[in-house]
Amino acid sequence: MSNFLLKIDEYNKVINLADSTKKTYTKALYSFSEFLAKKLSCSIEEVDLRKIHVIRMKSGDIFTPINSSLLDEFLHENVEKGNLAILCSALKSFFKYLYKNENFPDIVSNMKFDMKKYKKEKKPTRILSRHEILRLFHNIVSHSENLVRDVLLFSLLFSTGMRISELLNIKIKDIDFESEMISLTKTKTRAARIVSLRNGFGIVIKHYISVNNLSETDYLFTEGGDKFTPGKVRSMLKKYLEAAKLPFVKVHSIRHSFATHMLDAGSNVFMIQQLLGHEYISSTKIYIDPNYTRNKNIVINEQKVVYRALSTKIGALLKE
Repeated sequence: MSNFLLKIDEYNKVINLADSTKKTYTKALYSFSEFLAKKLSCSIEEVDLRKIHVIRMKSGDIFTPINSSLLDEFLHENVEKGNLAILCSALKSFFKYLYKNENFPDIVSNMKFDMKKYKKEKKPTRILSRHEILRLFHNIVSHSENLVRDVLLFSLLFSTGMRISELLNIKIKDIDFESEMISLTKTKTRAARIVSLRNGFGIVIKHYISVNNLSETDYLFTEGGDKFTPGKVRSMLKKYLEAAKLPFVKVHSIRHSFATHMLDAGSNVFMIQQLLGHEYISSTKIYIDPNYTRNKNIVINEQKVVYRALSTKIGALLKE
């Protein structure tokens, strides 16, 4: 008797994997058992690994075990779901266990399915239009409990295109207030680069530093004495997007927004490559949304109202 669910339980008891990995693999194996049950027209509790194929003979039915062709069929059915890597890893681990402990044929080695041929189709990154960015900042002004910090944080992301990791690693000593530039020393490519700030940003940052009593060695963005985490920024962005009734976008999509808007404003792709800190131009081209609706010369009165309200609010805070 090789009841599939029973074998999964036995596998989980002896396999040396992290609990989270066990949970993920178990889910994948249960999905496979449901596939087999559907093929056999039975419940998943009745699936037996050694009685998958039935050969009808005059002398009676002959049952044969599961084979690699069924693994191939299962994986092909799941190509569109984008979880092939997990399914393959789970099946390989499980059948390796059966081969070692149950003398079960190593069917995974005979699979014809080549995962490298199947890549999940990437959807274009959703970016925020200029109007949506203004709506976002308008809601930061309306809902923030730490306005200067939050406006400064998201303004730096939107106006420089730096990565969230680069932003959160900025220390006060990295900022040149006179030239209004920031040295990024901890980058993804490990190559230091300098980003320019918008005119007047130095004053805002100085005010922020003064209010928060930050020293030269402190990180620019801290909470309770600790450096901000990417998770904190993600939750902040989610909160403000919901308040503005804007579609969900990831923090990293801000870099895509920056690149697209820079191109729209007339910058060439090589300049954008330098600003983003990309090693290869091909990486930069991925960041530029070809489907973005250009609105460079369109005047939207609501944008003017939002921008004036934002400028007035920040200006008042700086005078305090």
